[in-house]
Amino acid sequence: MPLFILFYLSINSIAEPIKLTKDEKNFIASHPIIKVGMMPDFAPFSYYIKNTPVGFEHDILKIISKRTGLEFEKKIDNWSIIYNAFKNKKIDMISSISYKDYRVPFTTFSSSYYDIPIMIFVRDDFGEYKGIKSLAGKKVGVLRDVFYIKELENIGTMNLVYYDNYTELIEALVFGKIDALIQNLTNINYLIKKNLYSNLKLASELILPNTKKEDLRFGIQPNEPLLGSIVQKALDTITKKEKEDLVNKWIGSIKEYKGGHIELNKEEKAYLNTNVIKYCINPDGMPLEGLNEKGEHSGMSSDYYNLFEKMLSAKFELVKTKNWNESITFIKEHKCDMLALGMETRERRKYLNFTSSYLEVPLVVATRVDVPFINQILDLEGEKIGIIKGDAFVKILRQKYPSLNLVEVEDIKEGLDKVKNGELFAYIDTLASIGYEFQQKYFGELKIAGKISENLKLSIAVVKEDKILLDVLQKAVNKITNEMHREIFSKWVPIKYQKGIDYDLVWKISIGAILFIILVVYWNRKIIKTNRLLQEAKKDIEVKNKELEKLAITDKLTNLYNRRKLDELLQHELNRSERFNHTFGIAILDIDYFKKVNDTFGHQAGDKVLIELSNILKTHIRTTDFVGRFGGEEFVIICPESQKDGVYNLMESIRLDIENYTFKDIGKITTSFGVTLSKENDTSESLLKRADIALYEAKSLGRNRVVIN
Repeated sequence: MPLFILFYLSINSIAEPIKLTKDEKNFIASHPIIKVGMMPDFAPFSYYIKNTPVGFEHDILKIISKRTGLEFEKKIDNWSIIYNAFKNKKIDMISSISYKDYRVPFTTFSSSYYDIPIMIFVRDDFGEYKGIKSLAGKKVGVLRDVFYIKELENIGTMNLVYYDNYTELIEALVFGKIDALIQNLTNINYLIKKNLYSNLKLASELILPNTKKEDLRFGIQPNEPLLGSIVQKALDTITKKEKEDLVNKWIGSIKEYKGGHIELNKEEKAYLNTNVIKYCINPDGMPLEGLNEKGEHSGMSSDYYNLFEKMLSAKFELVKTKNWNESITFIKEHKCDMLALGMETRERRKYLNFTSSYLEVPLVVATRVDVPFINQILDLEGEKIGIIKGDAFVKILRQKYPSLNLVEVEDIKEGLDKVKNGELFAYIDTLASIGYEFQQKYFGELKIAGKISENLKLSIAVVKEDKILLDVLQKAVNKITNEMHREIFSKWVPIKYQKGIDYDLVWKISIGAILFIILVVYWNRKIIKTNRLLQEAKKDIEVKNKELEKLAITDKLTNLYNRRKLDELLQHELNRSERFNHTFGIAILDIDYFKKVNDTFGHQAGDKVLIELSNILKTHIRTTDFVGRFGGEEFVIICPESQKDGVYNLMESIRLDIENYTFKDIGKITTSFGVTLSKENDTSESLLKRADIALYEAKSLGRNRVVIN
């Protein structure tokens, strides 16, 4: 990596020094100890491990202390106790406090250092949850003095039961003393994992008129403005890299729910609670999967399995094999229950069932550097081509291209070594696997000479008899988001390609070479340079193609998806709905009296309204939802795997936020929503028609409302 890049990265990861005023410095000198209230059971932000207080907030206080010289004396107790101590000015600061107007008279708030979703948890015998109305007349547990308590009390339909700590709160739900509880996701998820509670489920996210997230801040006594400014200055110096490190260290529970809650039935829960799932891998298939120097599971599939363990609270155990062919033999003999990555074929379906594919990689051809580039697979006719024994593509390629002379090898290293030694003309494997090996060895000796049209589509393969395990794993695969895929892929592929060239090897070869070998090396370098230039050109073309693809699916004005992309996404959700029997929601929204905006203020002002509205929609939908401009002032929102109440509540929340928003130069506007849910045998046309009818009804009823059809 060039030195200027390293310098740039180091500059962006180093916190700027705090510029304290003379008064602030004097305050620190005269107030060496600051009393701060913290909770003992607010994992992962502040809790105990073996009698030692730890967590996200403790690490932030260490940073503040190091950069300012302030020393903190921690008063650790239940929330209601430290909250009242702070209100009564017995402590200087309090952590984990959220902003509310009624707290302003006795609190100076720092900026938020973390925002958490607030969730409603119920027992698995609660029945179908249909929004906040489902809690009417129910006993609902809450933490005493929690910041949204007044809003819950104002609803007036729930029997609120108050608790002093989180452990009592969750135990009350587990043992049936209450019907539901409301609390932030990270803390309750931690307690569920810690105590192995299996009879609770996540019902919905809590959305109140003035509360959407739990914004964690430090509260400082208003009569200590210097302390408030010092703490805020210290928080402002925390770099993005430092924040990411803290999040990676402590906020694991948030990551576990990126893909959403996984609903398991009683039979599936019992299976996971009583079984250790044994799996086999390809021990030489890096970076897709393999064994590291310690004999541990490594590679992309290892990260996927860590993810599955968290999502399902399941126990996986690796059964080690010598090679891929032995893994296939083991699963046939039921020595393992599943394969981490397997391609579905007709032959394998005789003894295995497969989840839908969750990883797709291209197949490429590796040759010596002096071989011309290969335009198509039939260019390999008459040559010996290596491929791993037992690989799914052996039979596929033999059936599709009977003229190819395929030679089976035990693993990728044997295949590439035989190409290097001239025993094989070429070797076929995935781009990821061959690229990974090229960075370890073979520099200047082998190259990727071409790509074949087939891609390797990888799924989880489960022994035929175990239908429960298949269903559980399919649910986990369904919850893997694009963000999860990107994180895992970027961890293994780019990092492995950033390793440097073995110049020592090149130097040793060059020193002892005679003129003939020097000429060969020179010629090889020309080929390698040409290969590199072609690869760079290919990358440039790919970048341009991605830009063109983005233009083709993006509305130019709002930068949202356009009508063409929305049609594609809608058809994709219909296909998924048919396959997995999940419903999804669709909403069409229209700006009320938009013509009057254009006529009064002009079309440029109207365009600005569309842009501002688009930004509101992008920031308010869920990460799994899609939003696009359907045309004119109409927008469409697609909500995958959603129920009626969930879609309605989301649209109502967006409608209210738009109604309360002040648009630049225009003022207030309102919107009308037409909502519908997918049904059996639906088409794109029938879905859009129902949503459009609902929108028309919303307009007829006076506009500025959500109507479901």
